[in-house]
Amino acid sequence: METDYGPVCRQHLEFMKWADDIMLAALEQVPHDKLTHDHRNSFNSLLDTLNHVYLAELVWLKRVQENPNARIGDLEIPASIEALGKAWPDLHQRWLDWSRSFSSEDWKKNLTYSNSEGIQSQRPYWQIALHLVNHGTYHRGQVATMLRQSGIKPPGTDLITFYRTQTA
Repeated sequence: METDYGPVCRQHLEFMKWADDIMLAALEQVPHDKLTHDHRNSFNSLLDTLNHVYLAELVWLKRVQENPNARIGDLEIPASIEALGKAWPDLHQRWLDWSRSFSSEDWKKNLTYSNSEGIQSQRPYWQIALHLVNHGTYHRGQVATMLRQSGIKPPGTDLITFYRTQTA
């Protein structure tokens, strides 16, 4: 029996939107000095880290839709948490629309793309979608740690919590 990756990928892209929305809403409540404080982390601040998640989602959408050689360094970084809050909903919707346009067979096809260092690679679309979701989860975990370091309780964005919201 062949695996139909579509439903799993679509569900996890829905999770990505859900988790991003929760973390963005939490950061919109953080005072500016804490939002931009350098935590000496991968992307320094809370805002820098969430912007990185957004930019990764944007560059991968560009790669799968129109430009397999898109580079994250060529993208415009949202200048504020407000700008990020305005840009992200459209990006999430574009991911969901794109995923709904794919057939079971489309998910298995390979995309040949160049990464940010210009190295060409090839992966099936289903792996790209799950990589993207996993990447965001990793960095939202960093944001949660930085929130704790700032004395702020982070919101829960666990996958199992998302699953529970889908069956409630």
